[in-house]
Amino acid sequence: MVKKIIAGVLIVAIVALAAWKLFFDKSDVGDKLDQINQNLVAYHMEATMDLLDDEETRSYFVTTDYQKKDEQDYFRISLLDKNINQEQILLRNQNGVYVLTPMLNQVYQFKGNYPLNSPKPYLYHSMLEVFNGDHEVKNMDDGYLISNQPKYENNPEWAKQDIKLSSDLKPVWVNIYNAENEIVVKVTFSKVDLEPTFSDTYFDVSSNMEESRKNMAPSGGSITEEDLPLIPTNGEVYGSLREQTEATVNGKTVYILTYEGDHPFTVVQSIVSESQDLLVSEVNGSIVEFTYGVGYVNGYNLTYIYNGVNIDIYSETLTVNQMVAIANSMDVITGTK
Repeated sequence: MVKKIIAGVLIVAIVALAAWKLFFDKSDVGDKLDQINQNLVAYHMEATMDLLDDEETRSYFVTTDYQKKDEQDYFRISLLDKNINQEQILLRNQNGVYVLTPMLNQVYQFKGNYPLNSPKPYLYHSMLEVFNGDHEVKNMDDGYLISNQPKYENNPEWAKQDIKLSSDLKPVWVNIYNAENEIVVKVTFSKVDLEPTFSDTYFDVSSNMEESRKNMAPSGGSITEEDLPLIPTNGEVYGSLREQTEATVNGKTVYILTYEGDHPFTVVQSIVSESQDLLVSEVNGSIVEFTYGVGYVNGYNLTYIYNGVNIDIYSETLTVNQMVAIANSMDVITGTK
């Protein structure tokens, strides 16, 4: 009888130990990450980010840099679109927030708390923030797996998120899933340095623009006037195309698509010319990220530049998420002229 009791106790102990190893104590990992967060003064991370859908995969090389300087948060985020070999750089320094488009030598300046205003799958801050909400932690042989239900403001279809951290709590990869448990975003980190050093001009606008343009590679598959207008392939979801017109404004051809229905909207687009001198424009609006890059929303208007094309979407009834969905679906359609 005693042997049976001892055997039973051993079995329970083994099961409990296995369960503890499988689901590592949340507070332990959370406490360690909390210490990292409190002492975080800089990091440099490099990753490949793949955005997957049924038709194509868009790949970006993402470099994320952070520095705490004079009690202010400095950021530099480079998004290199591998499909078209074009880069956008997002900077935050003591003077504000900037979106740089090196190909056009143009800069938009914003106010606000970007990029900390919403989660980003390539931002270490966002991973640390997960521990402030509901999450699960699984202990693995080579690190930890953290799962949660993310709240990406402009991507409500992103239903689940897995974050793999190494044993020293550095990001390894992030997978984001839709409601069907299909991976829609995959971020794989190739380099993580929590003790980098940066030059005094590393977060400077003009220095970044100069360096990026100096190393700028030829663009792949650039859009030309012959490709316009780009058409939202899901436009009929929100309304039907009533009119397609062309106009000349200051010697530039502008294409206008007018949709009518329960959610009427208008798309205005034109080729953007490269500026010879650095052009900085101050913008009243909020930065918006979507599949094809970064833009901004101001009231009923979403504006962004993709592959040398300036695109404006206007609507008084569409939500920002719906305008982003339209922006993500813009494509070259043959036979539109």
